[in-house]
Amino acid sequence: MIGARVRILLLISAIVSPLCDSFLNAYPPLASTRSSWALVRSASTHSSLPRFLSSWNAGRWSIGNQKKVTELFATGGFLGQEVNDDEDDEDDDEDENNGSLSNSNSSYKQTMSPSERKENLAVMRQIFKYDLNDLQARADYAGWVQARKDLKRRQARDPWFALNNQLKEAVLQDLGDNIIAELERKIQEVGGPPSPITHKRKYATVAEIYDTDMSLGKAEAIVQLEQQRINSAKWAKLLAEREANERRQAEENANTNPYLKAEEEARKRREKTMRILYSKVEEERKKKAAKAKEIQEKYGIDKEAFLGGGSLLDKAIESAKKQLEETKLKKSGSLFSSSDTPTTSSSSFSSSDKEDDEADKTAAATSGKGRIPGDKDMTRGEIEVELKDSSDTTTNNVRVQVSTSYNAAQSDPPMRKHSFVYTIRITNVSPTDSIQLLSRKFEIQTVGARQKDVVKGEGVTGRQPILRPGEAFEYTSSAPLSVRPLGTTIVAARMSGEYQFNIVEITGKDDEGNPTVKVLTDSPLSCQLGTFHFIFPEDQRVKPVRSSTTDEDDDDDDDDSPSATTSKTSTTSKSSTSSSSTVASTPSLPGDEDMKTGRLVGSMNDSSETTTDGVKVKVTSQYREERSDPKTDKHCFAYNIRITNENAYAIQLTGRKFEIQTVGSAHKDVVAGPGVTGRQPVLQPGESFEYTSTAPLSVRPLPTTPVVARMQGEYTFTKVGDNSSQPTRQAKLGVFHFILPALDIA
Repeated sequence: MIGARVRILLLISAIVSPLCDSFLNAYPPLASTRSSWALVRSASTHSSLPRFLSSWNAGRWSIGNQKKVTELFATGGFLGQEVNDDEDDEDDDEDENNGSLSNSNSSYKQTMSPSERKENLAVMRQIFKYDLNDLQARADYAGWVQARKDLKRRQARDPWFALNNQLKEAVLQDLGDNIIAELERKIQEVGGPPSPITHKRKYATVAEIYDTDMSLGKAEAIVQLEQQRINSAKWAKLLAEREANERRQAEENANTNPYLKAEEEARKRREKTMRILYSKVEEERKKKAAKAKEIQEKYGIDKEAFLGGGSLLDKAIESAKKQLEETKLKKSGSLFSSSDTPTTSSSSFSSSDKEDDEADKTAAATSGKGRIPGDKDMTRGEIEVELKDSSDTTTNNVRVQVSTSYNAAQSDPPMRKHSFVYTIRITNVSPTDSIQLLSRKFEIQTVGARQKDVVKGEGVTGRQPILRPGEAFEYTSSAPLSVRPLGTTIVAARMSGEYQFNIVEITGKDDEGNPTVKVLTDSPLSCQLGTFHFIFPEDQRVKPVRSSTTDEDDDDDDDDSPSATTSKTSTTSKSSTSSSSTVASTPSLPGDEDMKTGRLVGSMNDSSETTTDGVKVKVTSQYREERSDPKTDKHCFAYNIRITNENAYAIQLTGRKFEIQTVGSAHKDVVAGPGVTGRQPVLQPGESFEYTSTAPLSVRPLPTTPVVARMQGEYTFTKVGDNSSQPTRQAKLGVFHFILPALDIA
């Protein structure tokens, strides 16, 4: 009896199905009825159809009794599918791979007529825009899954959808014009997009395919981009007109203004006069040179011997250099003339020692400044050597010690100006030899920079001191750095170098009591200044929060990405499992009950806009499919935050605090830190600060909601120029959710 009913139902379904589909698609209020009809039709492909018909005959199929029908289908596998029947799994795999560029060489053939394609698209839009939302609102999971499978099957029937996905991937990844042209050709072969799809790009977007409205954030971005293009065109036109007007005005002034015309004629007369004078001077010089040569030949005078191997100007320059060297030697020698015992001399680059400062600037100007490739670990901000703010190195019997400290008085952190002070002590540890310091060379690289700055100079702070055995020379200098602290290291810069010196013999003293020396080395020797670091103090360091599971594909355009600390949960667990990724230093708060159960209360918004104390904070989020792996429960989101000062006074952002709770977790993770992306920006009235960050989440979605996490927070700010002791104020970051796209939920 049941077999006869099966054959009758299949015959009726083949005749009535097209008519029912057309009627239900043309009348959106019957969305739930269409979903139930799709479930009945899909049941015909399962081996559990006899039991389904029996339950139908017994009156168990109804909207109010769907739970029993779902349990009935589940007895034969997943929703009525037998364990050995993997036809649906193969279809799903085919849908997942159909849009990939790895199958770009596959052959595509259109088997549907234009009218069938149009009707198929209408059904897909009905499912996407109405059925899925309606079934989700009614918590009809079985119907929701069947509707999604129907959407995928209809998408697979028309090869244009797979080719469109491949074309989108090729355009976004810039794979080349040849691949794009080949995909466009294949799209034309299958009849192009089904009517009435139209697209502005080379490919059709989801909004264009399913005729959905774009988000408010995207609409604003498009308007802003278009306005920027219009403004750029206007400015280019205005600049061109201004340049043309200036040229025309200059030509008119030259032709009509008698004063300018007279000035031009006078300039030409001056040039003519100078040419005549220069020609006369040159002619007179040649006559004198010829006469001098004639006298030299007549009396046999050797010009080179007479001038001492150079011109009079060269001799004058050489004499001035010698006098300068003698002055430096006398100045440096006087440092140790008072005693034969080891002494310590000090110098500083501060404003109190202007003479040394000017001398060092002169030496730096003559020596120049260059750059060489820097260390990769400093560029990345991941230091691979021991962090030391001092060093002690002995080379060629010369000991060089250095220590550093942070100069808060000369620093301005909001402007990325950090000043450090370093003290260097050079000691002659040789038991017998005296030395004279000749020059210095330093290499310094700030964190994040790709190159090192090389500074060379004669002497040390403008001197060339002489050190007897056991004596030392000590000086203090400052290093003003323009650098921003990074969250991966506490280092501001790295420095190393060397000093050049000669071994000398002190032969006596000159008339002023300064020692005279005799150089004993053929070429200068060198002593090393060991590598050391300028380290930020505790209050200037960025304190990042790191997840225990690192994201290999880090965002390159994110200077500061405050990643959410997430936990991986299952559908049956009531709290985060032992494998959840947490940060020991990150505090937690009790979570929201609706996020714990997965049955959210209120709207599921993926953006928010909140104004507090005249500061507007707007956030939008987006799923990063290319950085996600649903098979391993890894989902990555990007969120863009724009902070606008709507007050009549300037403010400075000083800190941030975020609360993040993943679905299924009983706790919220709290992420707090100074500044915003490592900065503390100042916003004038009407100005905005905008940045984009990523949130890599390790979480398993629950079947009751597409939301995987909820986030909210606040930014602290102060009024600029307010000398009163007012407390720090907060600008709220409104609640928003990280939502998985409907087509990507497993």
